[in-house]
Amino acid sequence: MESSPQALHPRGGQDETTARGQQAPTKPTKPTPPTTPTTPTDMQPSLARQIAQLWERHLGSGGIGVDDDFFTRGGNSLIGIKIIEQVAQEYGVQLSVRDFYLAQTPARVAALIEAGRAAA
Repeated sequence: MESSPQALHPRGGQDETTARGQQAPTKPTKPTPPTTPTTPTDMQPSLARQIAQLWERHLGSGGIGVDDDFFTRGGNSLIGIKIIEQVAQEYGVQLSVRDFYLAQTPARVAALIEAGRAAA
């Protein structure tokens, strides 16, 4: 059985409407004009790079690349659970432990987050 990332309800927990395959109610949003960064420092890092930085904080080491392996860089199950929890808080997507461990790299974890956002 294959699992997929789950969207989180804004107040926490899993959104039951999306869990049953129904469209979750959406709030009307104001369109925002596109903004163009004026300098490279204004640019947001890619999601994969953000995940690599998250791993650096939890693993206590720098220089983690988007294709580095979690376990090769010193990751273990306890650190993995902490990262999964932080991903849920910061990105609103609940990754399964299995999916996180099979992903192995920040780039693949980022892809799981994007898939979870798209499913929401």
